[in-house]
Amino acid sequence: MRGEDAVEIVKVSLALAFPAASVEGLARAAETVVRWGAEDAAEYLDEPLTQRMLLDLLQVAGLSEEDYAPADPHWPNADIPPADYRTWSRTEQMDDSINFLPRPPDEPPPHGPRPRPGPGAG
Repeated sequence: MRGEDAVEIVKVSLALAFPAASVEGLARAAETVVRWGAEDAAEYLDEPLTQRMLLDLLQVAGLSEEDYAPADPHWPNADIPPADYRTWSRTEQMDDSINFLPRPPDEPPPHGPRPRPGPGAG
């Protein structure tokens, strides 16, 4: 699938989740979701990281937390505090000092440690 097609699919989905977002905000958020997907951001996604990602997407889309209402008013994750780190890259719209960790601190990499190439490898 072409990257542009993936962005358009995500943009339509985000328009349903963020009806108050501008066209530009939806485009930025969709491009960001596709980039995070390429970074394997979902590899360790749990409830606190899901909350952090939602807050980050709201910022990227130019929305506040008050602009978002879950489709399910009894959404079980609503009371879980967001993680104090992220496992995906920051964007210009994310104006905080939350740390980036390549994975949650208590979990090993999913495929074990990756060996480093030796001298002359390339």
